[in-house]
Order: sequence, then structure tokens, then C-alpha cells
Amino acid sequence: MTPEPAQPRFDERVVGAGTTVRFVLLVALMLATAASMTLDLVNGLTNSSVRGCFLAAGVDFDSGSDSSLFRTNPYPDAVQACVDRIAPPPPWWVLAAWLLLLLVATCVLFAALPAWRARRGRVVPLAAVDHEDKIRAELADLVRRAELSRAPRVVVDPAAASTGAVVFGRNRRPTVCLHGGLLARRHTDPEGFQAVLLHELAHIRNGDVTITYVTVAAWRVFLALVLLPYLAWYLVRFANGILWPLWSSNAPAVIRNLMLMVVLVGLVYLARSDVLRSREVYADLAAARWGAAPHGWAVTTAPPPARGALRRALDSFVELWRTHPRWDLRRAALTDPEALFTVSALPMFLAGAAATLISSQVSEVLATYKLFDQWLRLSLAVAAAGLVTGVVGIALWRAVTHAVLSSRRVPSGVRTGLWLGAGMAAGELVTNRVVLLQWLPSVPGLLVLEVLVGAAFAWWVTQCAHLWLGSWRGRTIRPVLLAGLLAACLGLSAWFSWWGDIGVFLSLGVPFDGVAREMLEQSYGHGALAQQPELLTTLTVAWSGMSSVVVEPLTLPAVAVLWVVPLLAWMIRPATGELAPRGAALPPLRRVLLAAVFGGIGCWLAVAGVMAALHTRQPPPSQRVGFYVLTYQSAVCTALVVVAAVTAFVLSALAGRLRLIMALIAAQATVLVGFAGLFVLASTDGCVEPLNTVQSTCQWMPAVIIWTAFQFVLGETVVFTAIAAVVAAAAGAALRRMWRPGAGRPTPVRTAGTGRGALVARRLGAGVLCVAAVGITVVVEIHSLGTRPQARQPTSTQPAAPTTPSPVSREAMAKQVDAWRSNGGLALMNRFNADILRLGAALREAGKAGGRQIDENLIQPPCADIDQLTRDANRYLPVPEPQAQSLWQTFVAQASKASQDCQHSIEQRNGDAVLTAIGGIAQAGQMLTTAAHRIDTVVRGGG
Repeated sequence: MTPEPAQPRFDERVVGAGTTVRFVLLVALMLATAASMTLDLVNGLTNSSVRGCFLAAGVDFDSGSDSSLFRTNPYPDAVQACVDRIAPPPPWWVLAAWLLLLLVATCVLFAALPAWRARRGRVVPLAAVDHEDKIRAELADLVRRAELSRAPRVVVDPAAASTGAVVFGRNRRPTVCLHGGLLARRHTDPEGFQAVLLHELAHIRNGDVTITYVTVAAWRVFLALVLLPYLAWYLVRFANGILWPLWSSNAPAVIRNLMLMVVLVGLVYLARSDVLRSREVYADLAAARWGAAPHGWAVTTAPPPARGALRRALDSFVELWRTHPRWDLRRAALTDPEALFTVSALPMFLAGAAATLISSQVSEVLATYKLFDQWLRLSLAVAAAGLVTGVVGIALWRAVTHAVLSSRRVPSGVRTGLWLGAGMAAGELVTNRVVLLQWLPSVPGLLVLEVLVGAAFAWWVTQCAHLWLGSWRGRTIRPVLLAGLLAACLGLSAWFSWWGDIGVFLSLGVPFDGVAREMLEQSYGHGALAQQPELLTTLTVAWSGMSSVVVEPLTLPAVAVLWVVPLLAWMIRPATGELAPRGAALPPLRRVLLAAVFGGIGCWLAVAGVMAALHTRQPPPSQRVGFYVLTYQSAVCTALVVVAAVTAFVLSALAGRLRLIMALIAAQATVLVGFAGLFVLASTDGCVEPLNTVQSTCQWMPAVIIWTAFQFVLGETVVFTAIAAVVAAAAGAALRRMWRPGAGRPTPVRTAGTGRGALVARRLGAGVLCVAAVGITVVVEIHSLGTRPQARQPTSTQPAAPTTPSPVSREAMAKQVDAWRSNGGLALMNRFNADILRLGAALREAGKAGGRQIDENLIQPPCADIDQLTRDANRYLPVPEPQAQSLWQTFVAQASKASQDCQHSIEQRNGDAVLTAIGGIAQAGQMLTTAAHRIDTVVRGGG
């Protein structure tokens, strides 16, 4: 039987490996963690804690509710002032100097590693054992085959019995160390000897040397200078914290921090192993390309014994921690490098978790120094999304490229995205960002959004890659790879921005309706909606989620590029030949455009139905403002989104491939056509009796007025159409899997026409949609720059009136009052008592003089200080106990009036009035004594 000819080996260099991006992600994670841990350590060593300020504000930590930190804290500004006073961050240069020290230590260790390795192995120069220069000549031939510009330095470790070699140093000055056993192998297996040397030269050619030893140096510095000191301090803190009265409320955060350290160690080590393991396989493939004998990797020829499922799972888990793959895996990669293009679950999970940890820790550092403004927040979101896109996006493009070029089934990417999203959600659970006092977030269901966003992200990247591989005619796919990754990065940046600004607070159980309320009031005026406060409350709750999405500056551009970038694929002449038979060719665009036309007609009918329904409840002309107009706009927006979602669902259910891309394009095109009809119907409002909505008489409304009326809901419509399209595509795909006509028979793949006429038609249709999408996005964004309220954290908004505190236990009340006294109240009391003593000393001096003449230079300073003290007391937090607060407020009022009278009397040089004012200050002192006794009673009463 004639054996089938072997298929040509797939070139793994068709798409970059992406290991450099994974290395950057690893370094960014270590730097962010070092900065966050340093701040925590410095604050811990200075015994400064912000919890006392929250306790002083009346926050009940014993309730175990995260939302209580915000709901029972009506004085955020006073709390922040307390935090700035008792727990100020270290000077910024301390943190900068520490990070610089870590970088310098890494560089020093990196430079010292080659000398240390050489000294540890007691290596000798190659000339010491190669007296006839045969090895040097053979090495020179291998260097030429590897196309290296110059030969590396070669040393020998005679004591090493293994038959391997190692390269160390850096890319420009590498050193190859040959083990003694390898020199012995040269005589018995010269081809194996050459294979080992070619493998090490491949590391040099691929630029692996520097990145490998920088990774090793960075990990060791991070372990020695950051992780171990922090762990030692935290264990001491943990042991002492068990005896703390607030241990029950502090336990979740303490345990999470311990889990965070464990996760960080595992995360960094696994990411490091993954990078190094991938580079080993790439070096093997490069050596094989240069003619290395395959048996050079045959360390053992015995087949692995049969193992059970549990043992195989254990072996796979152990393999994740190895920096070098097993020999059987390396040999398999030489014939089929599929493992290099398979997207494994663990790296995706690690990428998601690392992005969350980087984002949360950098946010904490920036917020500590009050640097977390909108632009820095957006920059952080883009950076985190860029790292994730670089790792996950490149991996998915590689998988799709390998599947298409090797005629295999293209993966959907959804499973990869689920692992990515699970990593992002898991990262949140080990940080104190979405959960503080509790074990789980107040709204844990929001973490599911992270998982779904990860799935949608990977699904879109996979389909975009599949689409462009069927149309691109260039010699390299790097241009379209870059375009696809940039679009995906922008989409993920919009999500990270929304999540870090709003989603985090929603997860904590904090109602975030301030942005929606402000947007409504700015658009419709304070008076129109203020007349209906109950209605305003209902609207703000309903619109809070929607407006919070559109309020992010990156949202609308992200939506635009997510369907414009794939749409551009239809504007070039598609590739033909080896890609098309496996379904990589472009599907026909006319199906999408036809669906958009029918969907647009459906939008027109839906808008007409909305107008007809509102016409039956049309109020008098004077009342067709405010809520009525808002109802009109909301109903129109909802109708357009629903029709677009139905259009996307039908198209995705009928499409055989690229369902998500086609659903996005069809849904957005449907909305554009629907908006055109809406403008026509709104402009002729009043001309058709059943459709009269706002106007009563027929008159043509200028486009400017119509645009002004609907620009507020245009952004919401576009954004939620994109979300609905993703959901519809998922539903259509599920329906397609359940119902497959002609199951078991291959269905023909329809492709876009390649003729000149078909190309012109496609370019015209795609160009019109692209221009419309970009134009609307630009116009709405320009308008939003002046009208969009700045998204801000709920904790920075002072309510109009303090909320009524919830009842707390006697023990909790004692803790709160004690914290109030310890974190500022006692200092105010001591200041007043010191001023009283100064006034008493001045009066005694006047008595010694035998008259009523008082030295104003002795009286004026304490009176002025008491006046300032009362101002500081009014800015400080109220006493958390009602009776003590009443006494304290009486004292502050009396002291304020008496101190001001004292200063005024001094200015008038009225001695009697000065004495009267001093008497008033003394009465305030008596009230302070009463208030202090009450505070002490409350504290002692709580045990």
C-alpha cells in the first residue's frame, strides 16, 4: 500500500507568537502589585487606618453590608478630610523611588545572572576542551545555518553529566554553555549534538535570551523585595487582627488579601512558565527548519504508560508549572505545531485576572493621590484592554489562521471568552473593589456581565479574523490583524471604563442614579421635571443604567468600529483560491443589506405605531413638554432597538457563519434606516391626523429642531442596538444548532461575487454605511462634549440633607462614638481646654495688676483660636449618638458666639464686654464638660 504523501508542515511564523505581550502583561502586573502593596505596607507601619473615620461618620461595620458604607455616610467630604488628616498617603516620591529601586534591582540582577551562572557551574572556555577546534568549526557552520550575525561565546561545564546545553546572558552578548554529557554525545550521536546546538541558537535568533532572564530577574526581585516582606507583615497583622473588636467585619477583607497574595504568586509563576514554555517549542521548530534531526529530541523512546483520567488531569496540571514542555509534547510539535495555535483555557483566565488586578490596584494608587481624573481613568482602561487584547486577541487570530490555512474547523472563540470573563470576575473577588465587608458583592449577578463580555469579545475577534482572512490579498496579514485588534481593544476599553467608573459601585449595592438625573434635568430643565418628583425618581432609576453606558466617552466610538471594521472587508476584492473552499471567503453582503431594508421599514411602522398610540393620549399643547416628550423619545428608542434586534435574530438564525458580524451590521444598518424614517415622520408631525404626537397643525419641522429633539436618545439607541444584536446573534446561533435543515448533508457556502459589478455594488453599500456610522458617531460625540455630565463616584456627592441613621446596637454605637472622639473630637476638646487655660492665665495677670485692665495681646489669640475651633468643629463629623450630638452642637454654638463677641469687644476696646464674652466662653466650657461626660458614658456603656 502506497503511503499518502505527507502534508507540508504549517509555518508557525505566519502570525506572531504574542509571548512579548504576555511578558509585558506580567511586568505590568508585578509593578502594579508592588505599588499597591507598598502603599498598604507604609500605611500599616504608620498605624493609620481609614476605618476610624467611617466609624466616626456613623457607618455600622457590624451590619456586614457594603452599601452601608455609602448609605449611612451622608458626610463624604468630612470623611475624606478625616482620612487625609489621620491617614495621609506617603509622599509620591517615596512610591516612585521604591518602584525605581525595584527596576534598578532587576537590572542589576539581570546583569549579574550570567556571571553567577558561569561561576556556579565552574565553566571553562571552549578552547580548553576543544584542542583541535573541531567543535568550533562545527559551531561556525551551525551559526551560518541559523543566519546569526556573529557566533555566541561558548563555554563548557565539564561537571554537568546531562546531554543538554543552556544559553544565558542577553541577546547581544549571549553565552552558550555546553554540558559535559553533550560533548560525549557528540561522538556517539553527532546529529543529536547538532540538534541541541541549533535549539540554543534558535533561542538567540528568536530573541529569547533577554526576555527570559529579565523575567527571571523580575520575579526574584518581586519575590524578595515585595512579596515576602509584605507577607511577613501581613501575617503579623492577621494574628493581631483576630483580637481586634472589629475582626468580624474585617475578616472578609483580611482573608481576601491573603487570597490575593496566593493568587498573585500563582498568576505570576504560571504566566512566567507559559511564556518560557512557548518559547522552547518555537526554538525546536526553528531548529527543525534549519535541518536538525527529529531524533535529537528523542530523549526516551518508550511510549508513556496508559494512565487514568485522574492521573492525566494531574499530569496536565503539573505541566502548567513547568518552564520546559515534556519531551513527548516537543516531539509532537515538530510534526504538527497545532499545540502552538490551540487557545488554552488557563492563559485566557490568567489574562483576565491579571487585567482586573492591574486595573484595580493602579486605580487604588491613583485615587490615593487624588490623580484619578477622567483622562487617567480612560488611559488606564485603554492600557488594561490593550494588554488583554494583545494576549487574547493574538491567540485567537493565530487559532483562526491555523484553522483556515490547514483546512480545519474554525473555533467560535466563545469558550475562550468565557474563560477570559471568568478570569476578570475572579480577579474582582480577590480584591476589595466590588466587595468590602462581605464575602460576595451585594449584587453578585453583575459579575456575570464580565463573563458575558469576555465571551462576546472573543466571539467578535474570532469572527473578524475569519472574515478578513477571506478577503485580504496582502502578502502579510499584519495590517488587518492590527486593525482588528485595535477595534477589539477600543470595545474592551469602553467596557473597562464603564465597569471601573459605574459597574463597581453598582456591584457594591450603591444606586447610581445621579448621572441619569443630571442628564434628564439638563435636557428638559429643572422646572419641568421638578413639578413631578415621584416621576423624576422613577425615571432616574430606569435611566440610570442606560445613561451610565452612554456617558462613557469611548462607548459610541467602540460601537462604531465594531461593525465598521468588519464592513470594510467587503470594500476590497476578495481573495480567491485556497482560502475560499473552506468557508473563509466573504459571504454575500446583499443579504445583510436586504435585511436592513426590511428592518428599516419595520422601524418606520413601529415609529408610526408609537406616534399613533401617543396621539390617543395627547395632552393639551401647553403640556406637551417634559415628561410627555421624554415618553415619546423613550418609546421611539425602544421600538427601534426591538425591531433591530428581531432583524439581527432572523439574519443570524439563517446565516451559516459569521453570525455575530452580520447581526451587528444588520442591526446598526436597520437603526440608521429607521432614523431616516423617524426624521421624516417627526418633520411632518401634525400633517397626518392619526400620527399627530407633538404638533397639532401641519408644518414642516426643520432638521435642526428634529435633531435637537432626538439627539439625546440617538446615542442610547445605537449602543443598546449593539447589545441587542449580540444577544440576538447568540439566540440565533442557539436556534441554528437546535434546528439544522438537512442535517448530515453538507450545505453549500455562498460567497460574495467577485465580478466588477458586484464589487462596485458592495463598495457603494458598505461605503454609505461606514460614512453614516462614522458621521453619526462624530456628531453625537461633539455634542456630548458640552452637554454630557462628568461621571463621578457616588461617594463624592453631598446629599441635600443628612439621612436618618439606621438603628445600631449599643456596642456598635460605642465604637462609633469612640472613633469620633479618637479621630478628631478629642483634639478639638483639648484645643478648647488649652484656650480656656490661656484665658484664665490672662485674667490672673489682670488681677495681679490690681485693676480691670486686661492685656488684649493675651486675650485676642485664644478668642481667635476658639472661633477657628468652632469652624473646624462644624466641618468635622457630628457625634454619632443623638444626645451627645445635641450637647456638642450647643457647645459649638455657644463657643462660636462668645469667641466672636470677645474679638468684637477687643476691637471696640470695651473691657466689660470682653469679660462678658469670656464668661460666655466659660459657659460653653461647662457645656463641653457635659457633652464629654455623655460621650464617655456612651463609650463605657458599650463595653
